[in-house]
Amino acid sequence: MAKLTKKELAWIKKVQKVLDECPSERLGFYTTGDPMVWIYDRSKENEVSEWMNKNKGDFCFATKAMDADFFTYINFPAPVESTAG
Repeated sequence: MAKLTKKELAWIKKVQKVLDECPSERLGFYTTGDPMVWIYDRSKENEVSEWMNKNKGDFCFATKAMDADFFTYINFPAPVESTAG
């Protein structure tokens, strides 16, 4: 199994600490498989889900259609792969 270096682990802990300081439960996040993690308004999740069910469209299109996308992102140093678990 691959192991993290001490520097990598310290960086991850630092990033997690900043994320834990999020001032709002309203901020949601998604990626389209690039280095950017987009930020959207979680208070509109029901409308986003309804749009997706009705239009059979992807999440990123639904957030834009429902005016839930803040059109801002966090830029990661490498691609954030988009997968389903």
